[in-house]
Parts: sequence; C-alpha cells; structure tokens
Amino acid sequence: MTTARLIALDQILFVLVAAAWAATAGIALTGLRQPAAAGRRTLLIAAASCAAAIVMTALRVAVTAGLAGAGWWFVAEKVTLALPLVVVPALVSAAVSLPRLLRGTATGSTGGSTAGSARVVAFPLLVTAYGAVAGIACGVVISYPVTTGGAAAVLALFAAASAVTWRLLGPARSPRHAWQAAGTCVLALALALTIGGGWPSGHLHTGHDTGGRGVSVDLLRGPAPASAGGPAGARERIRRFTLTAQPATVRLPSGGGAEAWSFNGQVPGPVLRVRQGDLVEVVLRNRLPVQGGSGQENTGQPNPGQPNTGQGVTIHWHGYDVPAAEDGVPGVTQDAVWPGQTHVYRFRAEDAGTYWYHSHQNSSVAVPRGLFGLLVVDPATPVPESEDHVLALHTFGSRPTLSVDGAAPSDLLTRLALPPGARTRLRVVNTDTQPVVLGLSGAPYRIAAVDGGDVPGATDLDGARLHLAAGGRYDLTFTVPSGPVLLTAGDRPTLLVNGPATPPPAAGPVVDITRYGTPAVLPARFDRETTWVLDKTLAVSGGLPRLAQTVNGKAWPNIPTPVVRQGETVRIRVVNRGTDTHPMHPHGHHVRILSRNGVPATGLPMDTFDVAPGEVWEVALVADNPGVWMSHCHDLAHAAQGMEFHLAYEGVSTPYDMANGNHPA
Repeated sequence: MTTARLIALDQILFVLVAAAWAATAGIALTGLRQPAAAGRRTLLIAAASCAAAIVMTALRVAVTAGLAGAGWWFVAEKVTLALPLVVVPALVSAAVSLPRLLRGTATGSTGGSTAGSARVVAFPLLVTAYGAVAGIACGVVISYPVTTGGAAAVLALFAAASAVTWRLLGPARSPRHAWQAAGTCVLALALALTIGGGWPSGHLHTGHDTGGRGVSVDLLRGPAPASAGGPAGARERIRRFTLTAQPATVRLPSGGGAEAWSFNGQVPGPVLRVRQGDLVEVVLRNRLPVQGGSGQENTGQPNPGQPNTGQGVTIHWHGYDVPAAEDGVPGVTQDAVWPGQTHVYRFRAEDAGTYWYHSHQNSSVAVPRGLFGLLVVDPATPVPESEDHVLALHTFGSRPTLSVDGAAPSDLLTRLALPPGARTRLRVVNTDTQPVVLGLSGAPYRIAAVDGGDVPGATDLDGARLHLAAGGRYDLTFTVPSGPVLLTAGDRPTLLVNGPATPPPAAGPVVDITRYGTPAVLPARFDRETTWVLDKTLAVSGGLPRLAQTVNGKAWPNIPTPVVRQGETVRIRVVNRGTDTHPMHPHGHHVRILSRNGVPATGLPMDTFDVAPGEVWEVALVADNPGVWMSHCHDLAHAAQGMEFHLAYEGVSTPYDMANGNHPA
C-alpha cells in the first residue's frame, strides 16, 4: 500500500477508533444501570463493541508501522504520544473491562456495586476513548515536529479528563463537584499552554533578520543600461515594455465570460519575447480602480498618501532567477504598487527558456483573475524548430481555457495549422493552481525543456502522458506528420494541429519526469541540510489559531527562515505528510532533483515541483543568487493559508515588511 493510502487510512482509523471506544463506554454505562434482563443484552453489545474497538486499535498500530517505513516524519507524534495514549488503556480495557462485560452478559452483573462496577468497567473504556481523541488532537495540533508545548497540552488534558472521570464515576456527588471537575480541565489546559509557551505571538514576524548589518535587498538590483554594456564598442540591446494593470472582461467562445484584472487590457497579458543577453526593462503601471472611501475610479494620478485604497500589484518573474530586488514580492523585495503608482523592473535575460510572470500581491486572487502573462527568452543561437508557439493553460471560474501565442483564451478546441514536416516546439505553461495531465497524440514527441532548462538526452515518447505542476512548464517538440496531432489537458481536447480529423487522445502511462533524460552529475557533498515537512494542521496564522497549511508545524509568518551562505550547496528534503498536493516553488533559484521516495533522479533543474501526499523529495539548491527569497506552495490558496516562508542569505536584509497592505499570497 502506498504511503498516501496509508495516510488516508490512518485518518479514517483515528476517527473510527475514537468513536468505537466512546460508543463502547456509553453502551457499557447504560447496561450497568439497566435491570438484569435488559442489562445482559446491552452488556453483550458493549462487549462486541469493545472487541471491535480493540481490533481497530490494532489495525491503527499496523498502519503506523507501515507509515514508519516511509520515515519518522510520518509517525513522530503517533509513536511518542497518540498510540501510547490509546494502546495502554486499550490493553487495560481488554484485560479488565472486556471479561467483566462478558460475565455480565451471562449473569446480568459485572460484580460489585453499581458505582464500583462503573469505575472498574467503564473507566478504562472512557480513558481509552480519551486517548483516541487525544490521538486526533496530536495529528491536528502537533503534527511534526513534536513540540514540548503541544505534548504538554495534550497530556494535561488527557490526565485532567481521566481524573475528572474517576471522580464522576464514584458515589453520587453534587453539581458543585461537576463544576469543580470542569474547572480542573480548564486549568489543566491553561497550565499546559503556559508551560509549553502557549500559542505563538500574533506579532507579524517575517524572519528577515539574518544577523549583522550586511546588504539590503533593495541594493541587489538589475543592471542599469549605462553600466551593463557588453564587449567594448558593442551596442547593448535593450528591450523595453510597459505593463498596465487594468480591468478587462474575458469573453469565452462558449458564451461564458468573467470580469478580470489584466495587463494591457488582455488576458493573458502580452507575451514578452526577448533574446538571450538582452537587457529587459519593464515599467509596471497600476490603473486598477481605487476602492476606498471615495469609490472613484483611478485617474492615473499618483496616490502616495492612500496606499490601501485598491488592489496593489507587482510582477514576479516565475522561474526566472532575477536579482533579488527585481523579484516582485511585496513585503520582501518591494512594496506593492498601488493604483496610480508605477514601478520599474530591470534584469539581464541570461537564461533562455519558457517562463511566465504574474502579480504577487494577493496572488491567490490576482492570478486567477488574470494578472499574468508569458515570458520567452530565445537563445542567442536560434532553436532548430521553425514553428515555435507558447501555450497558456488557465481556468476562469470552472472553465479550463487555452491561449496560443497571447491570443484571447478559448474554452473550446483550438485549431492550429502547421505545415507537414515542420519541426515544432509547443511551450506549455500551467498558470493554474492545480496540476494538469497533458497528452500529445498523433506524433512521437520529446520533452525538450522543463521549467526553462533544456533536457539532455531527451528521448521520443509516443502516447505517453505528462504530469505538469501548477506553475510548471514543458517544451514539447515534434515533427508535424501528414495527419492531425492532438494536445489534451486532463480529459479535455485542447489543441488540434491540422484537423478536421481528431486522433484518439494519448492514453499511455504518465512519464516520471524525475527519471527522464540523461543523468546529470549531482553534488556528492552538501554544506547544509534542511527539511520541510508539509501538512495541514491547527496553527497560528494572522495572529489567530486556525486550520492552516503548515511547514514544520507552523504557518506563515511564524515559519523560521532558513539562512544560507553564498556559495553553499544545500540539500533540502521536502516531506508531504498531508492529503493535498503541494507544488513547491523556491524563488530566485532552480533546484536539481536528487530523488523522489528514495529513488535516484536524473537531476533535472526545476523551479516548481509537485510533492504529492506521502512523497519525500530531495533536491539540491546552490546558493548563487544573494537575497531574501520567498518559497511557497504554488497552489496559491495554500500559500494564503500559511504555506509560505523565506529563504535568506547570511548578511542580507530587507527594509520591507507586511505593513502598508503588502500581502504576497
């Protein structure tokens, strides 16, 4: 059984185990208070329920043992807390309560007084139920790593509930004793939180202080034209663009539509196509409506005094390793650009490939609404493909769409006429927040590039399908045959080359991208190692405890910032112990994939990689781009729910923070 299925089974079992023990205790208490005849029947049911609960508890132990084989990250709180709290009292219940329940089915009595029987029979059952509930709390509150405060809180509540139950199961007491018992539980919780440090402070900690005065990220900018010349006497090629954020309406061929935010009035925004070595300069203007006390639309005039009266924007160059100050993350590398304001980005297009850009202010809202576009850097030496097209996959509402070469998106089958025999490159960009499975049928093809980087030793694929992470890119190359070629996204025919006939969609196996291509020479030693354990647990986010997407048990802004030194090679282990897929995206760097689930990889460089439930990825990051960099899940809703943090270089700081309305997710 896969780790993902074991995780799902474990989550089902810990609820069933808690329910089974609680039901057993309740039925047993009822039977102890009934007349003999009725009591025998009820105690028989209680005995059967107890036996079933014991079996389910044993099954949970077996599942935990299976999960342990995948790594300690999956079972730490189970082995140290959750299982002992349920297994020990379950053994007592099996040795003490179950025999007395069986005796009661024959005689109608478990022996002793009613109060004494309740204590002897029901108390172990109730304590086991408390232990099972505590196991649920361990998974929801503690996760990984196990903290002193979380463990103390769970143990204190378990002990308090057990002590109160012992008192309440004794001789009849006044209501005052019940209130005292309830107060004991409350005091136990307060004491546990105090001992363990309680909930983390609601102070907006962003982890930007890396020690020493060092360099401000604000100084790590792209080259200015006057200082960025090439060889002596050569004239520099500068590509200048203006992107204006403004409202637009998306109208789909099916008749649907959506009110959108756009760059330059189009969705996707303009395709920015430059050549390797160009100096790229982009002026961002925000002309989105002002939303504030006046309710007036934006006139285009600067509005420096009221930065929070509308939707701010930035431009993040997804997958492009720009200088830190050009990364476009509000609160980290700049302030958001508010309605009426402008900002200039400048960087050298050093790496050829397929990339994209999007706003990172309120990105979980801005990107789905249309604030994105595509970036293509053509190599200095032209590619051999005579046909080169860039494709953007994006969902508006519930309608998946395709845009070809920056044209308006279509939710119907898009047709593309290409000359037979033409060598063709399709640059496929997943701008959605969910992964997509691609299929190309009608011609053998190759994955020529992944996330902008060429794939050495790419081999032909025929009918195979491809898993493309949210934010990821594949360059697919093929020679146009005499017949049609079909590209599918999910189960939807998306692009038809040279119809009208439609070939059957690809139905082959999904390619393991981590094993594709020729293996690269990978680092043999590492200067630093770190682990990111991904989960969905109760954590403090925005100053309040809530169910959040977490890294190492904490949610943004309370996730500690990993600090590296320039030149170091860092091994990062990414563990997904939850039930959601997380496309992890470290800014400013590509990582080389070392392994997935212990299986060595070919070492492809990627900037967005899908970590599915139960998976363990190991990647290598070379610290060669100083700055303070955001790292996050590119399911942008997950980032907004807490799965975002920063990677910082020693000696680099930032003057920006989350004040003034900056909100990167």
